[in-house]
Amino acid sequence: MNIVLSENAPKTTPEAFEYINGIGTDASIDDLKILCLVEAIGEELYAGMARGTDNAKVSELLMANGREEMLHAQRVSSAIEIMTGQPFPIPALADNPIYTPLPEMPVTAEALGKLAEAEYAGNDLYARIAASFDNAEARALFDQNGREEIGHANRLAQAAELLAGQ
Repeated sequence: MNIVLSENAPKTTPEAFEYINGIGTDASIDDLKILCLVEAIGEELYAGMARGTDNAKVSELLMANGREEMLHAQRVSSAIEIMTGQPFPIPALADNPIYTPLPEMPVTAEALGKLAEAEYAGNDLYARIAASFDNAEARALFDQNGREEIGHANRLAQAAELLAGQ
């Protein structure tokens, strides 16, 4: 699968996370493509964290977030198709042009607390993106993703509490 991105598109996972954090209320279809690819990477990032803990409940919470990250990617992909008439298929991780492996994140209460803050900010990100487009169907998809980002943060906070109590 050959995915064509703009020249200024990020080339690595860390660059891509930085890029999406800078998306404002003037988001473009190119921005959505990067967001879609980042959300797809999230599934593997959470799976890697789940493998890094021997706490079954924490692992379950992390895997749930990862599954929803892929659902977010699918919704962003759908929004792209709704607005452009062109499909934007989600590639396998190995074919994702912005994916570069990250070091394993420590699965500690502190690390999960910091990640929860980033997930809470995801609601604001999706609100800015929704404000960028007039298409009601696409906006509804972005709004749903934003609400679920809060759920991700709540799961992470729960996981952090579980680890803090060990």
